[in-house]
Amino acid sequence: CSLLRNSATMQFTDDERFDGLYLNVAQTTRGIEPLLDTVFSFLRRKTDFFEGPPGSAPNEGSAAAVAKVNEVLDKHVRIYEEGRRREAEQKREKAK
Repeated sequence: CSLLRNSATMQFTDDERFDGLYLNVAQTTRGIEPLLDTVFSFLRRKTDFFEGPPGSAPNEGSAAAVAKVNEVLDKHVRIYEEGRRREAEQKREKAK
């Protein structure tokens, strides 16, 4: 589904619309790894995510998929770490 590629321009970093859905899946699958398995299973079975960008060589698609997952993961790690840094700063300011 090429719709997945078009969504890259949208900002979903703090989108809470799907929280209930993901919490339900997390509770049903009983863990983070099974939750991630369901996400990647969906992408593998129902989309062209693992084929890579148009014009990719046959074996380049998987590498492009891994690179995209790492890019998104790194973005969320930075957001998490920045939030933790701000929280620590706020605690220090309150302690003064």
